[in-house]
Amino acid sequence: MGASRKHLNGNEEAFHLLGILPTALQAIYSASQVRQVVERACTAIGNSLGAQAVFVLWYSESERAFVGMPSGYGIDDGSLSQVHLPAGVCAASDHAFVHDSPYISDQTDEEELLTARLRRDLQVKHLLTLPIRDEKHVRGVMHVVNRSLRAHGSAEVAFAQSIAQACGFTLSLLHHRHYIDRMAITDGLTGLFNRYHMESLLEEHAHIAMQNRTPLSVAVVYLDHLKYINDVYGYRVGDRALTAVAQALQQSVNGRAMLARYAGDEFVALLPGVNLREAQAQMQAARDLIAQECWEPVGGLSVSIGVASYPDSAIPVHHLLASAEDAALAAKRNGRNQVVIVAPRCAA
Repeated sequence: MGASRKHLNGNEEAFHLLGILPTALQAIYSASQVRQVVERACTAIGNSLGAQAVFVLWYSESERAFVGMPSGYGIDDGSLSQVHLPAGVCAASDHAFVHDSPYISDQTDEEELLTARLRRDLQVKHLLTLPIRDEKHVRGVMHVVNRSLRAHGSAEVAFAQSIAQACGFTLSLLHHRHYIDRMAITDGLTGLFNRYHMESLLEEHAHIAMQNRTPLSVAVVYLDHLKYINDVYGYRVGDRALTAVAQALQQSVNGRAMLARYAGDEFVALLPGVNLREAQAQMQAARDLIAQECWEPVGGLSVSIGVASYPDSAIPVHHLLASAEDAALAAKRNGRNQVVIVAPRCAA
């Protein structure tokens, strides 16, 4: 009677989990929330199937191995966090991962089920391994371990699969949330930040620079003759030219720099901790990199750049962007393909 009651409670908890999953999935915004759903899934499967232990291993592309998630049902966190199963070593993990299907084993003497430590600690007699996949790929496996040789029925395996699939849905949802968040702040063509996000970054770093009295430079970069390129050679060539400017800027600035495509032919570089001369050098490097390339059918590209810096340009920090734009327009008027700085002597 006691065992039946325990199994009934396990099923009740499992069905409760299935009932709240839609709401739980809607709340997935971070890796820690994915972990919470996976922990509840492990507990639900363990209680429903009367398992001794249920735990998840994620596949690490960089290590080409299954690595432990430091949480699970019926296994201590310390043991699980140290699990490291190279691909090709664990038959159960490899089968579920490669074939995207459950692996069931009651071969108690099989040496390739888990690590020696886990086999010893868990006293594995029966193992059910399930794939966990997002919308495209298998990302990990869920192991359901029993000490008894009682085989799981098809309904139990199907139920466990549905819970494992829900774990995969959390990964998919987190991926899509990150993708949407990224798309909201980036330019679709160049992959740089968009104007909206750059304006918020400018405000944030202007406040930091003024508060901490640290240098802050802003550069405005115009791609010369973009309208002519689009009109004569077509928008695909124009898009390639814009992408080339973005790549040259990425290669020329330091690691703390933030870049944006601010308008059609206009880019903005935000350079925290960089003084005027350093900013001028970085922008000159970008100008040189763009000018040295020969473009077919255009022949060549050039940029006009303006640079302003706090406090070197002797202007208020919140005027950096406007001043850098004025300097970039001056570079255009003076023949293009050059860098103009806002030095104290020419500041308004």
